[in-house]
Amino acid sequence: LKKYDPKGLAYKWLRASEDTAMEWETHIPIESWLKQPMLLIGGWWDPHLTGILDIYQKSRRLGGKPELIIGPASHLQWWDETNKIQLNFFNQHLKGNNSKQHQLHKKLWNLTSQKWESGEVIKNKPPLPSWSLTSTGLACSSNKDGKLVSLNEGKGALNLVHDPWRPVPSVGGHLSPSPGKAIRTDIDKRGDVATFTSEPFTLDNFVEGRPILKIKANSDTDGFDLFIALSIIYLNHSEVNQLSTGVTRVRGKSCKILQERVIQLQPFFALFPKGSKLRISISGSSWPAIAINPGRTDKPCAAPSPYSLITTISLDLINSNLRISPLFQR
Repeated sequence: LKKYDPKGLAYKWLRASEDTAMEWETHIPIESWLKQPMLLIGGWWDPHLTGILDIYQKSRRLGGKPELIIGPASHLQWWDETNKIQLNFFNQHLKGNNSKQHQLHKKLWNLTSQKWESGEVIKNKPPLPSWSLTSTGLACSSNKDGKLVSLNEGKGALNLVHDPWRPVPSVGGHLSPSPGKAIRTDIDKRGDVATFTSEPFTLDNFVEGRPILKIKANSDTDGFDLFIALSIIYLNHSEVNQLSTGVTRVRGKSCKILQERVIQLQPFFALFPKGSKLRISISGSSWPAIAINPGRTDKPCAAPSPYSLITTISLDLINSNLRISPLFQR
């Protein structure tokens, strides 16, 4: 790209992705367009889902009436009914067919009950608590040590060791080569993955929104990643069902400073039935979905290489916080 298209968008983006300032270009759509009839189709494993939700919120604020449907799909690999939904939308707004049976306002696929839910279900659900993380330091070696606790402050600390020659593999989600639902039970048993599990839910709970984890972290190198997975563990089952993932990348001198890091995960919507548990898993890699952070700034994030350093990531759980930011304004 540097040789044949140095002024092109792809080369510019590739260079920007390595810029520690992370100053990305932003395209601002024309406001009048956002007021037009709009059908927004997204998937829970679509890397562009947050953009779809952003357009939806902007249109609503400007007085538009966008229709939104988010289903069990990754980008462009939609479910069977998608073409029919689009056809109905065009018939209504281009041909003047105003039949109510074609109107669609907001429909979301419930990832756990595996059925469509209307926006009213979300609108009327009670707010979820936030959680803090606690550990005696053994959250990487025992799935029973790390806890997600509500109404309590986080406590404890632990170290994660990221070995670039034995990276934690990616599975499912919206970033891996095989997006979608995934069982991560075996991954959570690895010694370089820290797990934090809640107490069983005492009632059925609809969990909807974008998970945001705040946690203090630093490393002994000039680069580290924090990869987060959110999962559900059903009552009387040992399988860990992954629902959402997210990652943040830190490079430069600030890596060695213990400070708060914020990781935003992929939005999701699921019913957590009574007796089920919520789990957060933390690792320093998710290969090959995420390029390996070499732990140094003079080399790019890429495949494992002789330049990649073994990195110890220290987590301070005091003031740690996991909350679910609502998808829609209430």
